[in-house]
Amino acid sequence: MTLALAVENDELVVDVPEHPPVRLPLTGEVRARTMLIFGYPGRGRTRYGLAVLDDSGLVMLEAPGARSREEVEAFAAANGLEFEFRTFDTPQRARVALARRSPRWRAVTWRRAPAPLPRLRVPGARSLRPPLSSPKVWWREQLLYVLMWAVLAYGVAFVALVLLNLTDTRADVTRGMGPLGIVALVLAGLTVVGAVVVVGIGRRRTRRQTAQGRVLRREGQPHCRLVVVHERLLLETARRTRELEASELLLYSAESGVSGLLVGGGLFHLPGRWDPEEVERFASGNDLQLQVRALTHEEYLTLSAQARDAAP
Repeated sequence: MTLALAVENDELVVDVPEHPPVRLPLTGEVRARTMLIFGYPGRGRTRYGLAVLDDSGLVMLEAPGARSREEVEAFAAANGLEFEFRTFDTPQRARVALARRSPRWRAVTWRRAPAPLPRLRVPGARSLRPPLSSPKVWWREQLLYVLMWAVLAYGVAFVALVLLNLTDTRADVTRGMGPLGIVALVLAGLTVVGAVVVVGIGRRRTRRQTAQGRVLRREGQPHCRLVVVHERLLLETARRTRELEASELLLYSAESGVSGLLVGGGLFHLPGRWDPEEVERFASGNDLQLQVRALTHEEYLTLSAQARDAAP
């Protein structure tokens, strides 16, 4: 991702294509202090990124992608900023560090090219393994998932055959309209009906889960939400879904202006804005202990650093 750095009127300007320029103050109480190039182990390779930290070491800006260490270090030295290169041992430690947001936090991402085909899945959250209480329900969901793909595969094959038949000028378009043709048309109709039913079931279940306090969403981006499926607490982000073992939630707001959610006594740190009423409804509806606290700046620094994992 192309990223341009400049200093204008006591502000650090970060210019990224497809984004409005990000301006970070270089003076005042909350100001940019350190340019950090970080790395952490990924799938088969080391992943890198650039972050700007304030005086407390909190993240003001995060931009993924590798950059020249020499160029960033020279830019920092020329503009009175400190430079740091840090390699994290695990992705978890990197996420914990990047989740420690500054009141001036901004995230910079790049727009990926659209996939050639849309990603399809059964609407609504699915549990990762059979629950002990109701395994039959879980297996019915897996059967629905398999049937959806089977119906989709048949629909694609049927449409492809029809198009091939219509585009072949030498073929007889009335061919195959015997018993097998009638069965094919019926199955094509069932394909459409089945797709409508699957989508309708998923949307209705999502609405019901939201009304019953089964879904809790973080406001804004990046995408993050908590979902309860078959008495299992799932954390869903843009990259993956994982299962959490937790019985308590801590909704915090620090005096510096940052807020977030700690799940399971610091098991997971989920920074960002969470609606207090929705958090309370989610906790009461799923037998989770909820604690609401106003933290000092020092308490926030301590709690955010002690988390075992995070979703920045």
